[in-house]
Amino acid sequence: MYQIHKRYNKRIKVISKVRLIIFISILLLIIYPAILLAVGNPSNKQDSFIRVYIEAGDTLWDIARANLPPRTDIRDFVYRIKKVNRLDSSLIKEGDYLLVPIQP
Repeated sequence: MYQIHKRYNKRIKVISKVRLIIFISILLLIIYPAILLAVGNPSNKQDSFIRVYIEAGDTLWDIARANLPPRTDIRDFVYRIKKVNRLDSSLIKEGDYLLVPIQP
């Protein structure tokens, strides 16, 4: 009878090492930029901060409004200030300092 399952143990033979190296080089030239685009290019931008002293009557929203970058939603900016200063709520105390992110 015939064998239904045959095993093929084929080995790949490299006929020309030069062609193999050229093929791998071209493949890497195509894949490398695609990986960079997929991962994202890390930027060297670092956030700059100003240190704001909290006086009596200051609120987080007033400080955010005074330092708000152009075309930025104040709610997002308040969230960033809270995140940078590790605040759980919008309550701040007189005499403390806040780090407020600014755009360079």
